[in-house]
Amino acid sequence: MSGKTHIAVGTAVALAVLQPMEGPQLVTGICAAVVGSVISDIDVDTSISSRGINKAAAIYMTVIFVAVVVELLFHVGIVSLIQKNSMWMRVATGIALFMSVCAFGKIQPHRSFMHSLSALLILSGAVALIYPAAVPYFSIAFISHILADLLNYKKVRLFYPLKKGISFKICHATGLVNSALFIVGTSAVVIEMALYVYYKIF
Repeated sequence: MSGKTHIAVGTAVALAVLQPMEGPQLVTGICAAVVGSVISDIDVDTSISSRGINKAAAIYMTVIFVAVVVELLFHVGIVSLIQKNSMWMRVATGIALFMSVCAFGKIQPHRSFMHSLSALLILSGAVALIYPAAVPYFSIAFISHILADLLNYKKVRLFYPLKKGISFKICHATGLVNSALFIVGTSAVVIEMALYVYYKIF
């Protein structure tokens, strides 16, 4: 399936299942669902998630490098600040874990590790360290991506590192089904957003 289809379906499913009732929950849900919907395809160089993670990794590493240099040269107390504030340490650990898993997944064959239950569990754990409230949305969207890809002819190594893959062989990754899922997913998101606004107003 295309990236936009995964985003539409993943976001629609996550919002339908979890039904966020407050603004912050809705924003968190949409953002987490979008990431969860496409992160599996980081093993495809041209995918949305692959391009995005490259930029994120560059920014993250630059920030760390600058922080280390500033601390070494000027002793501003960054290390002691992090040690005193366990929340920031937890978040930094979660980001590092998430980026490490993505870096490993990026060099794996398509629909192998990044489409597995192992990746789902580890990445969900990383998200839990970063922002626990985002985990359900991320996980549901991630699962929706895997389920959608199982419909295709190309096998998914769901139980990586086992080599055997699974495929329902119902449709091709592109074509009528992909377009139909995009339309249904997008329509569902629009309806869910409209209902949210309606309930808030009335």
